[in-house]
Amino acid sequence: MQKIFEGNRGEIYLIDYFGKPAVLKKLRAGKRNTLPNEAKILRYLEPLQIAPKLYETGKDYLVMEYIEGKNFKEALQQSRKSALLAALEAAYILDRAGVYHRQLGRYYHFIWTPKRMRVVDFERAVMSAHPRNVLQFVGYYLRDFPLHDAVELYKRHRPSGYRKIVEAICDVL
Repeated sequence: MQKIFEGNRGEIYLIDYFGKPAVLKKLRAGKRNTLPNEAKILRYLEPLQIAPKLYETGKDYLVMEYIEGKNFKEALQQSRKSALLAALEAAYILDRAGVYHRQLGRYYHFIWTPKRMRVVDFERAVMSAHPRNVLQFVGYYLRDFPLHDAVELYKRHRPSGYRKIVEAICDVL
C-alpha cells in the first residue's frame, strides 16, 4: 500500500486489489463522511466510463479503479488543444448526466488516458437538474478565450453552446 495523495477529508492509497492496481480512499478520523455520496455518484456514472469504477465500499473507505494517465496540468503541457477539448467533453458529459462535480478547477481531478479524459474525486458532487461543469470549466481554463456568446448560448441550449465553445477552442489554437 502506497499513499499517493492526501486531501482535506481523506487519504488516497495505491493498492493491489486481487492482482490489479486500485485506489483505496480512506476517510480521516473526525472528518465528515462524504464517501456514501461519492459511491452513489460513481455507481450512477459507471455506464458512461467517465469516472473510476467502484469496486468496494465500507463505512469509512472506498476501493475503486486506478486510472493510469496524466493529470490535466501535464496533459495541457503535452497538447493544449487536445487536453482542453477532452476535458471540456468530460465536463459536458457530466452536465448531460445531471452530475455537478463542483471542483473541476483543480487540475488533478482530470486524468488524461489514451482513450479519453476521465474525472475523479466525486465526494462533493451532487445530482442536479442544472449542473454547471462546462461553465465552471470555461471560468477556470478558458478565461482568455472569446466565449461570452458561446457561454450565453450554452445557458439556453447546451448542445449548441457546447459546439460553439469547441469551435472557439479550435479557432484559437
